[in-house]
Formats: sequence, structure tokens, C-alpha cells
Amino acid sequence: MPPVSVELKRTVKAANDIADVVAGYIPVHSAGKTFKAICPFHNDTRPSLQIDRQYQNFRCWACDARGDVFDFVMKFEKVEFPEALRILAQRANVVLEPTQATPEDQTRARLLSAVKWAETQFQACLMDEATAEAARRYVGARKLSGPIVRQFGLGYAPAAGDWLVRRADADGIDPGVLVDVGVISARDENRGFYDRFRDRVMFPIRDARGNTVGFGGRILPESPLAARGPKYYNSADTPLFNKSDLLYGLDLARHAGSAAGYLAVVEGYTDVMMAHQSGVANVVATMGTALNARHVAQLSRYAKKVVLVFDADAGGMTGVDRALELFVGQDVELAIATLPDGLDPCDLLSQPGGVEVFRRTLATAVDALEFKLNQLLAREPEQTVAGTERIADAILGVIALAPAMPNQKTAMRQEKIVTRLAQRLGVRQETVWARLTELKKERAKREAAAERARSVAAPAPQSRVPQKADPAYALEITLLRLLIADPHLVPEVANTIRPEDIRTPNVRRVVSEMYGLWSQGQVPDLDALRIRLIDDRDLFSKLMDQADIGRAITDRPEKLKNWFREFGDYQRKLSADQIQRDMNSGRKQGEEAEVELLRKLQASGTPAAN
Repeated sequence: MPPVSVELKRTVKAANDIADVVAGYIPVHSAGKTFKAICPFHNDTRPSLQIDRQYQNFRCWACDARGDVFDFVMKFEKVEFPEALRILAQRANVVLEPTQATPEDQTRARLLSAVKWAETQFQACLMDEATAEAARRYVGARKLSGPIVRQFGLGYAPAAGDWLVRRADADGIDPGVLVDVGVISARDENRGFYDRFRDRVMFPIRDARGNTVGFGGRILPESPLAARGPKYYNSADTPLFNKSDLLYGLDLARHAGSAAGYLAVVEGYTDVMMAHQSGVANVVATMGTALNARHVAQLSRYAKKVVLVFDADAGGMTGVDRALELFVGQDVELAIATLPDGLDPCDLLSQPGGVEVFRRTLATAVDALEFKLNQLLAREPEQTVAGTERIADAILGVIALAPAMPNQKTAMRQEKIVTRLAQRLGVRQETVWARLTELKKERAKREAAAERARSVAAPAPQSRVPQKADPAYALEITLLRLLIADPHLVPEVANTIRPEDIRTPNVRRVVSEMYGLWSQGQVPDLDALRIRLIDDRDLFSKLMDQADIGRAITDRPEKLKNWFREFGDYQRKLSADQIQRDMNSGRKQGEEAEVELLRKLQASGTPAAN
């Protein structure tokens, strides 16, 4: 999506009162001049979210979520700014500029429309009394209700090899676009087209926003085609569909997962549907593939805990090991839930009392490392010295893969595991910590060796990036706060300070964007900067925090004058330090060079070091 005009953004924002928008998502109650609500961004137990209609912003006083109407939609819908803009523009009937529709946008819209058409055909076919009796019988045998079947959009693809092709011809649908979305294929030698899905119950696969992007087809058990193809058959990879990126049911589970604090991952489509039918809506499934890093990234957007659901046999297999390796170092908690008696979720939930058992199983899921420890101990009940070492190294080896600088939550989790491991193995905690330190050092050495092998000679940077303890950082952050709080100060600064004079990359980026906006006749406020920083959402989020601090600064023009003086003093000191270093180097090059450098040093107003 190309850059959005600031005017369009302001138009959309003005047309969407934040109190009305928030009330469209969650219950909102009047509280004098503001509104309050249960915060949807953490496990809130009291109305912590404040919505201010006067300033058109929101803030949670518990989790510190904050921002304007775009931030609320982005955070609630888990989308980036362009999609939030579209959502709010559509809500307010604001027509987006034609230039906003790129060729890529147009292609995606065309493909989504084709998939939606195919979905409608499959759904209508499932309701056909004559054609889909066997398919409806299969769905009924899984005890899936009519409402849940409609919610998930189930359909049926008949056994005839050209049913969808003929429907497309009757509706004037371009077969080429249906090939592009993977529901039909072209025959060899230009002999027409054929259906890719035959005699299958069709499960629409949707992205997190609820757009149908592909299909999963389950062959009917009694179908004559059952022996000639796989039980489950997914859409081929298309610009819309990649089974390694998608999670079945995520569009319907994401908000429930945020509210519950975790998302559960099962294996089958009907497992997900039965869980939702039973009122357990925070459940998703992979597309027949192992969980991967892209899946974890998606899950972590909605919940900070993931529960992997295994049956009794699979829970003891390699799935746990793969998951541990995947999750270590991620800021996501991983737990393992094992279903009783080897049942899959759909079977369990269909039994009397099964819903309560399923809920309890999820609620009591075991931390993955603890689960692995229990597995190892069960394999070696007689703890020999060698067995104890193997168990310790298996657990500690996973912990050693975590980042070298863990956050507080990760550090606490490591401490609990080490304490538990020492207790279970009957060894001192100090011994376990020492072994963990050894494994981390071994890992660091391997990584350092790999880095040396990858590294190539590179020129030294011209100047180092200032750290938070550096005076330059404090000065540059102060400037940022002043300009964000009072954008009309920008021209005064632009006449004196060049972007290259600022060494903190993020500050330099923002100041450069503000200069650019001002030179184009625009006010470089937060609304305008959101458009300029559309590629760096984290930076814009941090910028909003700095704006709050800047607004609390009184007499900002006077503060800016003081800032110019302090920054000038700092720059002169840097120049003097550099001249001194050059002079020291010059002593080796001759007296004439030294005299010249000394003259520059004296001109800087700083005495030479002895």
C-alpha cells in the first residue's frame, strides 16, 4: 500500500468517534466526562480502560495500552495501520483514494472474490438434498450442529470432475482466476479444466481477518475415490494460501484466546469445530503440518501462552521435543495438555461430561519443560549417575538455547525449572546452575565460532551509536520530546541542526521525517508521522510515549533555547576530543602536522591535554 495522505487519515479519524468505535467492540459505560470498559488487552477484572471523547484517545491504567482510534483497532484486530485504515474507512463510508489500490491490492481482491465464489458454491451444494446426502451424513456423524457448520462455512464438492468448472461457466467466472486460487486445474494440451476437489467435505480456510483464502477437503469414507487420494487434501500454495502460515479457526479463536490468556492447538478441523460448539472458543489447528516459527509468531500476537493438545500416545513422542526447541527463546509460554484414553478432542467433547474434562485438561496443562522432565524420569526410574547426567543435560540443554539476556519472566521460569530439577534429581542447585553455565558457555563458543566464519572485513563506523547512559542520547531524546509536543518548533531546529548531527538512529529518523513534512507545508504532528513511520509500528508506539512526556514539559520554547546551548557545548567537546586524538596521531607524522592540529584544538576553546 502506498503512503496514505495525511488528509485522508485525518478525515477517517474525524469520522470515527473513538467512544463509538470502542463501543462497537466491547461494552462501554459512561463515567462523567469519559467512558470506561473492561480492558480487552489483558485479563482485566475491573473497568481499567478509559476512553476520552474530548481528546479522542484511550488508555488502560493497568496494562498501559494507549493511543487513538487507529491504535485501538490495530491492537484489537491485530492488524497493521493500512488494514485499520480500511476498517475504519469502511465503517464511516469514507472512500479511500484510488491511488491507494495498488496492482497487488487489486490482484488480492480478485483472488479473494474468486475464493469466496467457490466457497458459496460448495456451501450451497452441501444443502442440496440429492447431491450431498452422504456428506451431510458424515457431518452429522461428527455431531456437528447446524449453527457451527454454518459458522465455519462447511460445504461439499461433488464427485463429478467438472462440477465447479460448469458452475463457473454458467456464472461467467474466468477459469483462469479459479486456477490461480487452486480450486480447479488446467488439463494438458489446452483441453479444458477439471475440479481439484472431488467427493469431499470442504472446510474453508480463513486468515486471521476472516477472509477465506483456501480449502481443506476431507474425502468421504465410503467414496470410491478414497483409495486413490489422501484423506485430507489442502489447496495448493497460492498468493493467498500457504498451509505453513495459517491456523484453522484463528479468526474465530483470537479474541477468545486473548480473553482466556492462551490459545490451544489441536490437530484436526473437526476438533476445532467441536471445541467451539462446546463453548471452548480459544482453540485452533494447524493444516496437517508441524507447528513452526511462523505459527508461533501468529499465536503470540493474541496470547502469551500456547497449549499443545496431544493424545496420550502422541504426547510422549517427538512432538514435545520439536515444540520445546521451537518455543525456547520466544516470549511465549508453552504448556502440554494430554487427553485421557488416547481420545481426540472431537471424540472427548462428544461424550457425556467431556466438555468439563476438556476444559480441565486445558486448565491444568503442564509447563513443557516440566512435562519433558516427567517423561525423562519415567524412562529412567532407577537413577544412575549416568542417567542423572543425561536427564539434566536434556533439560538444561533446552534452557541453554534461550537468549543470553532473558527477561524477568523467562529468568523466573528458568529458576523454577532449575530448582525443580535439582529436587527431582537429588542434587544441589549450585551443581545444576554450574552445569547450565557450562552449557551456555559451550553454546556461546559455538555461536562465536560460527559468527567468525560468517564475518567479513567491514570498515569501522564513522561514529558510534549513543547508548542510554551517553549524554548525546539524553540530549537527542529531549529534542525529540520537545518537537513532538510542539511541532511548530521544527523550523527553528531545522535551521541549525542537520539530521546527520543526530547519532541515535530512531531519533534521526523521526527528526528527518519531521523536517520533510514541514518542508512540504504539512504540520509534522503524530497524525502525519504515523503515515511516514508506517513501516515501523514499534517506533511509532514509542514515539507516542515520548509525546506524553513532552507535553508535560512547560515553557518549551525556553527549554529549546537551553537545549541549543547544551547541544553546542557537547558538539564542541566531541570536536575537541577528536582533534586531540588526531593530534596524538599527528605526533608520529611530524611537527608540522602537530602544530596544525594544535591550532584547531585551540580554536575549539578547549585546552589540550598534557
